Amino acid sequence: MPPSRLRVELVDRLETVDRASFEELSAGRSLMVSRPYLLAVEADPSLDARYLLAVEGESRLVGVLPCYLWDGHPVPAMDTYDPAAMGGGWVLGERCRPAEWRPTLLIGTRSGYVNEWLVRPGEGGAAPRALRPLLMAAAQLARRDGCASWAAMWMSSKAAAQLAAALGPATHLLLGSGSASLDAGFPDFAAYLASLGSSRRHAVRRERARFAASGLQVTESRLSDCCGVLARLAAPLQARYGHEHSVAELEEEFGRQARQLDSCSWVLICHRQGRPVGFTLFYRWEDVLYGRAAGFDYPEVAGTAAYFNLAFYLPLEHAIRTGARMLHLGLASWQAKVVRGASLEPSWLWVRPPRRWLSRWPALVRGEPSGARAWLEQQVGGPLGGLDQPGWDSPVP
Repeated sequence: MPPSRLRVELVDRLETVDRASFEELSAGRSLMVSRPYLLAVEADPSLDARYLLAVEGESRLVGVLPCYLWDGHPVPAMDTYDPAAMGGGWVLGERCRPAEWRPTLLIGTRSGYVNEWLVRPGEGGAAPRALRPLLMAAAQLARRDGCASWAAMWMSSKAAAQLAAALGPATHLLLGSGSASLDAGFPDFAAYLASLGSSRRHAVRRERARFAASGLQVTESRLSDCCGVLARLAAPLQARYGHEHSVAELEEEFGRQARQLDSCSWVLICHRQGRPVGFTLFYRWEDVLYGRAAGFDYPEVAGTAAYFNLAFYLPLEHAIRTGARMLHLGLASWQAKVVRGASLEPSWLWVRPPRRWLSRWPALVRGEPSGARAWLEQQVGGPLGGLDQPGWDSPVP
């Protein structure tokens, strides 16, 4: 019997979508497309959230596509989700005028740098049949809202391959960067150390000894108990990376996350004489521990190796102890992550540029993945962490 015809519906709130049906679609996928994470993102009033639903027959949900309308007004940390900056800036250089790209529609997640499609798998491993109708509906939504551009940012290789299968040869993907993860499948920390080279083992031992001798004390917490503390410590680190968050904005953001994700949050806070001077925030989702935020009082932790202990070693010990399969460490600081045993996976962008660049876009982006991989190799110090593996020139599902 042929499958029932699909229809696509638009809703404004995720809470209107049947929870059990949504969780069937999100099972086995990342934290960033989970219901609680998306609800936390929706609660941020900076961008308008909508959801396209693919429905089969009377009511069977077979796909959900979050979409976010952005008019280009300043939003903290949106620079890495801005297709004008990430697509236009990389490909066009000084010829890119951000105002031409506004407004824009972000398709899929707009936070967390892991974009996966919430669609039921196709028969026999085929591309999900709901994905193309959802993408076409998103394009119609973008045109209806007068968007000059639209984009799907930071897709996994599987998601990028599914998108290419759904859209065909007209899909021109950009390699965004590499996403780092650390295998936590060790029986103990000693086994992790044994997996490293001799010089790196000595470096890890020195960093752990330096932290142990620093006088810093570490406590564990839930996010809801420490939003204000985290905001004060995160602001300097955000500023260091060019994100101008105020402490109040960060506290609001942590509060939104705490309301939805508190039960799976795990915060490490280090103290000097009772005063918080550093933290890392992780979420445990299924069998992965996701690193999501960090912050430090830099003068107080100088020379203590606090970052490496709070971001790598203590979380890895926790993951091993609690049976987590992996630490997800995300973008940036690639060399620091790779030399400590992390591997890199490609993260892809699909950008539909303003009209005046459409005809030239395929030629302009041709070869971009190899150029981006070469840039990553410079950052890492060679083809390390999996950069020599297949799948960096085009996505492998």
